Amino acid sequence: MLQLFYIIIFLEIFTILYNILKFVKILTKKNKSDIQLYNEDLQINILIPCYKEVNIIKETLEHFNKITKNMKNINIYVITTDKEKYENNLKETTYEYLMKLDIIKCVNIHIINYPKKSGFMADQLNHGIDKILSASNLTHNKIYFSIYNADSLPDTSTFSELISKILKYNYPKVLQQYSNYYLNYNKQNFIMKGFAMYQTAFELRNGLINNKLSKLLYSHVVGHGLTIRADYITKINGFSSNVWCEDIYLTGLLFNNGINIIPLTSMDNSENPEKLSVQINQNAVWFKTASHPFKSLKDIKKDYKITKYGIIWLFHELRATFVWIFMPIFLIYSFIYPIVMLNLKLLILAICSYFIFCFVNYTLNLIIVSKERFKIYLKDYFALIFSIMFTGIGPIRSFFLKEKIKTPR
Repeated sequence: MLQLFYIIIFLEIFTILYNILKFVKILTKKNKSDIQLYNEDLQINILIPCYKEVNIIKETLEHFNKITKNMKNINIYVITTDKEKYENNLKETTYEYLMKLDIIKCVNIHIINYPKKSGFMADQLNHGIDKILSASNLTHNKIYFSIYNADSLPDTSTFSELISKILKYNYPKVLQQYSNYYLNYNKQNFIMKGFAMYQTAFELRNGLINNKLSKLLYSHVVGHGLTIRADYITKINGFSSNVWCEDIYLTGLLFNNGINIIPLTSMDNSENPEKLSVQINQNAVWFKTASHPFKSLKDIKKDYKITKYGIIWLFHELRATFVWIFMPIFLIYSFIYPIVMLNLKLLILAICSYFIFCFVNYTLNLIIVSKERFKIYLKDYFALIFSIMFTGIGPIRSFFLKEKIKTPR
């Protein structure tokens, strides 16, 4: 249908103009530099939940220890789980491996073991939070929990900025550091480099940029890089283990409750899957929760009144879910239709619109991370162009997924 073709082209052009407007606005928005401050009443607890992380956790701990070395009010907790004891073909559990490392002897590094053979990351985090708070004498509105993955290597300025912003914004409830999926970029193939760019651009556009521009825009929290105040996480009864992707559920809860998310400009440097099959499964797990916003809102309603912000979040999540699964299909259609109709002009229009759409909607945002790294991303621009066509496979896969799959490292 010619009408559908023109609708797709119109939506691409509209998205291009909208994102250019946002990008220009974020560049002109003044950022006041934060000064590193220290407050002895402030306590930050870095939580790193681990499940089968023997291959990566040592490097991560060394990095966190290095960047928090002179910060007396920061402690690092690795939260392992007994679930590993019941897994087949494991030579040693993460807990057993950690106990052999010299770095564990550092006074600011601790291990908490979740003593159950079942449960998800949310259960490990909730257990760790309970253990830490039960042993603390500080008031809970001065205690923070910063959650990171076992493969997270945040920028060296991360915790200086975090402390500064906590004090600058008078102990806010939630702060968020977004991710740059660049750690294993050079190891990835053509398609997976595109996915790394796609995921990083999503974090920057929907997280960092939208949070700075307006609290009404779609923004999200992510499990790794999330910092949350102790009294608030206990008030909302911890992290939910009733959903596959607790990040999306928590985003809905925070949005509904009108909680401002304070973004950090420093980045959490993380790995992205190196295989397309792993990426598809990871996206399927995320989509499983994202595609049921009514279910999330119904669960939130048990404890909280649904506000206008909750309805706005519902609209955003429905729109984002629709775009996630159908955008690749519509984009492919915009190429197929002119080919079938043997219309060269329409094909050129479709190609030009798509190339500009990809650059503005994804690649342009990446310049915020680093100008030098942006040049590398720009070099692999065509990897992004092809990868976007595969982004709808994960959502389709979710309809056939019966249990949560851990992303292998």
